[in-house]
Amino acid sequence: MKISKLIKIFKKGSKAAAKRKGKKGAAPETIWPSGIRIGIYGDANSGKTVYFTVLNEECKISKNLQISVIDNTTAGEFLSNYRAIWGLGTAVDAGTVVDLRGEKKFPNPTVTGKLLLFNAIVDRRRKFSVVSYDYNGKTVSISEQSEQADQVDDFMSGCDGLLFFYDPKIMGAELESQSHVASFVNMVERLAPLDSRLPIPIGLVITKADILPGFSDDKDVVLIKPEDEYLVSEDFEFFLEKVLESNLIASDSAWAGSVRNVLVKLKDFLRVILGRTLDLQIFFVSATGVTPEKIGTDVGRSLYVPPDKIQPVGVKEPFYWLLNAIGRNKRISRFRTVAKYAALISLIWIVLFSLPNLYHFKLLYPKPQRIENEILTAYGGNMYSASDKERGRIIRAYRNYERAYTVKWFFEPFQGPAQRIREGYMGYNEREAIKYLNEHIARFATIVKDITLWPRLNPSDSTVILTSEHERLVATLDNYHKGDETSILFTRSGRALAYWDMFTRAVASPSDTTIWKTIQEQVRTDKSLYSQTLSREEILLGDALSERKIKKVKKEVAKKAAVELDDLIDQINGNDSPSYRLGDAVAELKKIRKSLDPGVDKKSIQMIDKYLSQAKKWDKKKTFNYKVESIPSDGHLHIEVAEKGKDPGWQEESQILAGFEYKLKWKVSDIIHIAIDTLMQAETWGRESSDKTILRGKYSLFDMDGTVSFDNIGKKVNIRFIPPLVDQLPKLKE
Repeated sequence: MKISKLIKIFKKGSKAAAKRKGKKGAAPETIWPSGIRIGIYGDANSGKTVYFTVLNEECKISKNLQISVIDNTTAGEFLSNYRAIWGLGTAVDAGTVVDLRGEKKFPNPTVTGKLLLFNAIVDRRRKFSVVSYDYNGKTVSISEQSEQADQVDDFMSGCDGLLFFYDPKIMGAELESQSHVASFVNMVERLAPLDSRLPIPIGLVITKADILPGFSDDKDVVLIKPEDEYLVSEDFEFFLEKVLESNLIASDSAWAGSVRNVLVKLKDFLRVILGRTLDLQIFFVSATGVTPEKIGTDVGRSLYVPPDKIQPVGVKEPFYWLLNAIGRNKRISRFRTVAKYAALISLIWIVLFSLPNLYHFKLLYPKPQRIENEILTAYGGNMYSASDKERGRIIRAYRNYERAYTVKWFFEPFQGPAQRIREGYMGYNEREAIKYLNEHIARFATIVKDITLWPRLNPSDSTVILTSEHERLVATLDNYHKGDETSILFTRSGRALAYWDMFTRAVASPSDTTIWKTIQEQVRTDKSLYSQTLSREEILLGDALSERKIKKVKKEVAKKAAVELDDLIDQINGNDSPSYRLGDAVAELKKIRKSLDPGVDKKSIQMIDKYLSQAKKWDKKKTFNYKVESIPSDGHLHIEVAEKGKDPGWQEESQILAGFEYKLKWKVSDIIHIAIDTLMQAETWGRESSDKTILRGKYSLFDMDGTVSFDNIGKKVNIRFIPPLVDQLPKLKE
């Protein structure tokens, strides 16, 4: 690329930057002196020059703000203006210099820009090197063009704090007032876009406040009191309302009117700064203290003469506030810089610290676990069923994890567990696995020998109900029946699972003797085919199954019964269904009763007869006690028992309440009518109720035990029988 083209690119970039800063052209920036740069922004006749002059004099005797000029140009400017305002002249006679009283007048309008350099001491301890700039107010006018405009804009754009000067004398001239406000808004836009935070403190200074009705003394200088500082974060309308409601302003109607008029005139300016900074203050000041006397007019302005006695009001406050705000902003900026570096360092530290963690916990650490889980899942979590090749994969995965540099350097505590897992797979012992399997086969034999440990029979569908111990046994056998089909673990667990399947079918069909015969034949076959490989525990299991079969056959032949009574005792007594205990069980016992030998099975016959006698009593009406546990909505019940095919008469005119015991008479197949009356229901003793339910089952009494629902009104009642109905059913016992 040629040098000329490169220079053009840089020039274009410079112009773009200048436009972003709000400059009108690409004029080179002025190199301003170092120090705190304070801008005084205002149109012609806004009082900038007089303000600087009076401020310099006032600070000579102030305690909280002192100013000392540090260059001859600024000193000469201040001295010249001072002599004019206070009416002093100089005479030299024979080497003697004396002051003379002369004509008082305000300084002439500033023609060219003048740098003002001085030191400021705040509260006798904080020193600031201040740079300010006085210029012709017409430079910033939006209706005129000036060669100095770019220089003023450049100075203001780089200020650390800015004071906007507004002359209230122009409030009567609407167009001129709007022009000044528009100039203020343009300056704010150069400082920051209208939708962003203002980066520097901003003060609005209403000069020549002595002309405003109600302005009296120092109490009126600062508009926003400390307790009202939150208002600058609100919109203009809310701000205006709350300011005018404050005690100091509302107590003086004339001053309240003046403040309102000024704020309304400046509303367009205030709207663009309110809510965008908390460093905002409004001041009402007077450089003279009283209204100067008008003596004439000049081009574009009126001529005034300073009063005889100059008593400035509030001149120091804007500068004092602005320097404090700038100092606070710089401290905050330093803190923000430190915070940014701290955040950056923290972010770098987090990233550096997180990378090993992410690599370890997302990639390195899950890999051996994933390989291990994939292999063991296929074998139900049983590592003994996995092949040597598959266990080798797991061992290599954990070894690679142990040797990884990330684990060695950052996660050393994880090496120990990984090593123990790897050694566990390396120390795999098939003999231990066989021993563990034999223990479960021995437990299977124990279950077969003890009928109380058998699965229970579900009489409703003739299925067996397994306990948690049965389920664990089957799960263990099934886990070993995976992997190498030629291994001892696979074949031995397979024979045990086959025995378990036949055993549970035998339990589910107690009257089917063919299943036990099949079991016996299978035991003999296994002993013949696998005599060299059967373990001692397998032989014990086969003996237990064969012994159970021989005893059963002998008992059935001796008693000539289709079903073994001993098997039915637990089955009947363990079933809480009334239909089974009063129906199916009765039929089965009658069948057994016919097959028993009175000479041999006298006790069994007596036990059956006793059961049948108790069951028969349920065919006649019996008295039952019950208690109503709860009735919703403070209601009560009416209950009447009717024979099948008959309607209730509701003749018992009594209320059944919650918490009391009652009696009723019932026999098998009777129908129970239950009526509920809620709190506001008229009493008809059950004939007309809030809702009714009818229990029609053959054993309806058991349907009444527990929760009874009334679907039409969405209510439920709870009823409990005393003693429980299940305990009143007949039982088989000697």
